[in-house]
Amino acid sequence: MAALQEKRRYKRFDFQKSVQIFPVLPSKSGNIYEVQTQAVQVKAVDISEGGLRLETDADLNENFLVKMHFEMTKDRPVEVFGRIMWSSEKQHGIRFMIADHEIQHGVRAIAKKKA
Repeated sequence: MAALQEKRRYKRFDFQKSVQIFPVLPSKSGNIYEVQTQAVQVKAVDISEGGLRLETDADLNENFLVKMHFEMTKDRPVEVFGRIMWSSEKQHGIRFMIADHEIQHGVRAIAKKKA
C-alpha cells in the first residue's frame, strides 16, 4: 500500500486561543460582500502560516468566508480573512486568504519556542 502524501504546505503548531469569527456574506444586491457584525466565539486548536484549525459547535460550511480576530501573542491582536476549507464534526480548517507579516512572524516565534 502506498504511503499517504502530506498535503500541507506549512507545519502546524499548538495554538490554544480564543478566536472571534465574523461571517462574510454577499450583500442583498449580490454585488459585494459584507462583514457581519455578530461574532461567533470559537477555540483555535493549532496554527500554521497558512491557516488555523478551529473547534466549535457552530455550524460552519465549507467555502464560507470569514473575518477572524485573535491575539497572536499577548496584547498583539490580529485580523485576517479566511475561507473554511474543510469541516469534520466540531473541527474546521481555515485557510488564510492573505497572511500578513504579523501572522507569519507570530507563527515563526511559536515554532522557535517549540524547537
